[in-house]
Amino acid sequence: MKEISTIALEEIWKQNTDGHIPVLLEIYNPDIKWGDNELEQENMYLRVIDDSNPVMYKGKRYIPACFEYTPPEEDGKKISEASITLSAIDSRVIQLLRSIEIPCDITVMATFAKCVDYDEALKREKTVFKFYPIEYLKAKAKAASYDITTARLYLIYKDVMSLNVPRDIATKNQLMSVAEDA
Repeated sequence: MKEISTIALEEIWKQNTDGHIPVLLEIYNPDIKWGDNELEQENMYLRVIDDSNPVMYKGKRYIPACFEYTPPEEDGKKISEASITLSAIDSRVIQLLRSIEIPCDITVMATFAKCVDYDEALKREKTVFKFYPIEYLKAKAKAASYDITTARLYLIYKDVMSLNVPRDIATKNQLMSVAEDA
């Protein structure tokens, strides 16, 4: 496992932590062009959070979806492909992914999201989430397959790719989803 930053570990291990472990996915491809700004995505990028609510992270909007990372498996003779499967996402996203040429640059990042009660930028009380990166991986999507509601991106990797996410650490009776103040 990669080394987790000290500040992230301190936040995760606090007795009464008020947070959870979302995973962020960023797909970059110069052919990604958004026709409107309804999903608040910038051209060349698709940003997704494995959660039921959209979030802002480093000034960028991540839209909600379900996605699953499948690491490569070894059977002693060969190593299978790693993949990311996106589902429960706006159908326009699937249509957009189908229309672009693969390969795409993929970044997957596990974070610890902690609720804070004061927004420094606005200088007022507001429900805000601070993200502490835990671990990430980078790869290229070399191919993809689609159906009406899902997209599976097959990844090229140099190293054995694993993403260790300590999801069980977050208090289960606490925050189950990242939500923004309306």
